[in-house]
Amino acid sequence: GEADPPCPNCGGILKSATISFGQSLIAEDLQRAERAAVECDLFLAVGTSLAVFPINETIKVAHQTGSKVIILNGEATVFDPIADVVLHAGISETLPRIVRAVA
Repeated sequence: GEADPPCPNCGGILKSATISFGQSLIAEDLQRAERAAVECDLFLAVGTSLAVFPINETIKVAHQTGSKVIILNGEATVFDPIADVVLHAGISETLPRIVRAVA
């Protein structure tokens, strides 16, 4: 991966806008994710076990509302059976090919 960017003020490492294991989700972010899952045509889950509630519910919502679902992960997930396409492959090699195919 790439090096973490330094903070322009203190020189420390900037944390990306992700939620780490054990952190609480921001309610507005979860609502936005749920809305996107309802409205999307294609749901792409990349590099996740899909084991963490409540965000893993978004893949079910997308599937139930008719979205195509692609899971790209190094190993099987409990949601593989509902996906339209499951790829157990390396992300850095496979994701660019998916993006080109659906763009």
